[in-house]
Amino acid sequence: MKLHEAIEKLLRQKGRPMTTTEIANELNQNKWYQKKDGSAITPYQIHGRTSNLQYAEIFDRDGATVSLKEQPTMKNFPHQFNNLEKLYDALVVAKQLTENNQVLTDKNYGEALTRAKIYTYRDKTLSVDDFLEKEQQKTPSNRGSHTVARDTRRLFELMNFINISSDKKATFNPISEQLLQSKLPEERHVIWRNSMFDLTLKDTDNNASHPYRILLKLVNNFPGIETKKLMLALAAKDDSDKEFERINKLSELDIEEIIEKIGTSKSMAANAVKVLPGIAEQLDDIVRISNRAYPVSKIIITEDEILTENLTEKERSTHRKVTAAEIAKDPIFKVTSSLNIDITDAIKKRQERLAEHQEIVRLLALLHEKCGFQLFEGKFDCLAVKGDLALLYEVKTILENAYDQEKQTVKGFGQLKYYRFSIVEKEMGLSNIRELLVFSRKPRINIIEFCVAENIAVIWRTGNTFQIFNIQNKCDEAFNPDEL
Repeated sequence: MKLHEAIEKLLRQKGRPMTTTEIANELNQNKWYQKKDGSAITPYQIHGRTSNLQYAEIFDRDGATVSLKEQPTMKNFPHQFNNLEKLYDALVVAKQLTENNQVLTDKNYGEALTRAKIYTYRDKTLSVDDFLEKEQQKTPSNRGSHTVARDTRRLFELMNFINISSDKKATFNPISEQLLQSKLPEERHVIWRNSMFDLTLKDTDNNASHPYRILLKLVNNFPGIETKKLMLALAAKDDSDKEFERINKLSELDIEEIIEKIGTSKSMAANAVKVLPGIAEQLDDIVRISNRAYPVSKIIITEDEILTENLTEKERSTHRKVTAAEIAKDPIFKVTSSLNIDITDAIKKRQERLAEHQEIVRLLALLHEKCGFQLFEGKFDCLAVKGDLALLYEVKTILENAYDQEKQTVKGFGQLKYYRFSIVEKEMGLSNIRELLVFSRKPRINIIEFCVAENIAVIWRTGNTFQIFNIQNKCDEAFNPDEL
């Protein structure tokens, strides 16, 4: 243990400021830190270390007295329910009470949650009325139904589902009304996820953070992180890069060290992971295996594209036989929400290009099916086989600019060569193969010339048909796969 760590540990243990002499005496006794030459720690040494600008964020000095600067601790977060179905039912109960002109006091809401069997009690021999009567005999702080009502109500406020006035009257916001009216689980999941992404927690100094986003960033940065360490999502003061870097460093410590560093208790640390990880798992944002959390998909941002790589899906087969009706099914897009690095618009644009890509593949398949070709899809976009002829296609959506066309051409070129060798020749045993790049619009002439020089035919979409460039007469012609 380093000297500054020993000083910090001692001050936390004592829970009060100490003089440099007191600190030196204590450390000489407990031996948490020992000098290499074996000599005693001096007050002057404590003075030098705690005055060092390197540790200015840890220690405060007032003459010879040393104290700890106030460190960010975990923010309080409701920890009663993490089951989305149960939370939905609890929202329904709150709506019913409001429609009956009842206020959402701890007593009213707690009783209603109990009668709806959303909050359950241990002694099953008691009727609901008997249990509620016993609850009233307890002190208010020990009434379990009241605690659940208070926590659930606060969670709905944080999620912007409801607004609660000082007299506990509830007003339902449009997002909660939409959730209550949604019948499909998929629709509800979108609303839950958006609300969790937007959920904001503030500390006593009004510093705001988004714990759900921070949790997903932690899991994305450290696949396999212990679920216990996700408590750190509530320990972030704000959403700044500097604060997230601090949280990242804490996540590399043992859980006991983390608890000590952020100055919380084991019970609070346990409560901190009761809700958010469970909700994230139900929303298919994380997977938990043996008390460790993994991202369902990892966002990869490179210089030329935004990718989401599925980390849990089993590798699909390289090819399978399909019909024109089965090929290139429309993709199912997961909700895109504003992250700390906002790539929402970029993701939406990629989704639009993917939808256009799939439409082109379907048009291509219909054309070949009418001409009597058998169709296959897999890692390649489309393979059309007729007799001993195999036409291997890669489809690329392109913009007007040269950079985008070049990038897509290079990518498609590599895919065609690799899939031809690894799948069509090696796995499927075909040998008479033509390679074709299909574009969403006519590419620049230098692109066509490059592809032709590499024995790759170039076609492009025009409405619901395709055209090909005749290199001999320099004219665009209607594309017919039987004429290749």
